[in-house]
Amino acid sequence: MNKVAVVTDSNSGITQEEARTLGIRVIAMPFFINGQIHYEDIDLTQKQFYEHLAEDIDVSTSQPSPGEVME
Repeated sequence: MNKVAVVTDSNSGITQEEARTLGIRVIAMPFFINGQIHYEDIDLTQKQFYEHLAEDIDVSTSQPSPGEVME
């Protein structure tokens, strides 16, 4: 029998903590801030993200790599 998992990304608004409670897997979206990679709700809070935007720091995003998704 195949296993089934519910997976979403962190743009869904579901936090890592909520996901653990609900049994959902949340893929953290990567953000590049001044050339360094950070992951939403892992090592970058929403507050920090908006602070960086307000400071006019170079912020960009990308999709997770296939390897990250498979993990």
